[in-house]
Amino acid sequence: MDEYQMLMAARNAKAKRNRLIFGVVAVAVLGGGGFKMVSERKKKTAAQEKLRTFERFAELDKTETGAFWSCLMQGQIDVGMFKAIDQIQQKIESTNFTFTATKKNYSEYLINECVPKIERARQAMGGLASDAPAEYKDALDKYLGTLPKMQAGIESYAEKIKGRVAVKDADALIQEVGAAFTAEPTPEGLAFEKFLYCAIPDLDKKKDIQEVLQFLADTCKKDALPLMTHVRDQCGPLITNINKDAKVKPSKTWKTTVKKFWEDPARQLDAWDFCSRKSRKGKKVLDLEEFLTAAGDHMEARSAVKQAALDIQAAADGKSPEKAPEGAPAPAEGKAKE
Repeated sequence: MDEYQMLMAARNAKAKRNRLIFGVVAVAVLGGGGFKMVSERKKKTAAQEKLRTFERFAELDKTETGAFWSCLMQGQIDVGMFKAIDQIQQKIESTNFTFTATKKNYSEYLINECVPKIERARQAMGGLASDAPAEYKDALDKYLGTLPKMQAGIESYAEKIKGRVAVKDADALIQEVGAAFTAEPTPEGLAFEKFLYCAIPDLDKKKDIQEVLQFLADTCKKDALPLMTHVRDQCGPLITNINKDAKVKPSKTWKTTVKKFWEDPARQLDAWDFCSRKSRKGKKVLDLEEFLTAAGDHMEARSAVKQAALDIQAAADGKSPEKAPEGAPAPAEGKAKE
């Protein structure tokens, strides 16, 4: 009995020790799991706080910067809908055309209505950036940097388009005076002869009208703007304010000019019209160049802010970051998933 009792006592003691060890291990395991759960929850909570910054950014981008874009284009516009910079150029020029057709001044509208909106956007976004988490710093700094550049670009454009009416008037004058260039000397014809010698380099070395037409075609197909800028600025005054009642006194080169360069119908006028239209189209792009460059950087920065939000979301979920699609929103409502 003594040996049996001693054996049972030993077994009971061993079982008690095993239970104790198992309990300690279980508590350790559960404690480690609980710590991990708490850590994960803290990480997600921190991510949620950071993603709220994106919520504020998205709202300001829509209401403040978005108001500027909508002002430029006369309608509710999400700049993310544009896939290429030339689409922005076409939309702005289309709006300008609509204003012109209705006798409204697009230049004044841009300065008085749209510029104040981007100034407000700069102030609002500046306040957001100063309190933003570090993950957004580079993207937000770039975004903020594009706003004053876009403002300067649209102010420059507003100034440049003021002269478009004068450009069209100058081109129309070439057609008007050129149509009066006949084989008989007239005040208009003599003025147009002076215009031709000013406008066509080495005109005296051209053997006939066909060489003139070939020169205009080759030059204007390549780049009409330099030629037509020279023509409007330097040669246009020669056919402006012609005294049609003045006594006609043919120049020494008149007979040669008529023999080599006059024809009826005047194909030359079609060539000048082609050059005029090509140059005006090229000038439209140049007029907006400063703004379009800033707008391209703006769209890249906008996507970079979205990408920062996606990276924060992915880190909270323990996943690889996704790439933000162009123009697509960042995580829905900017909240980390539970």
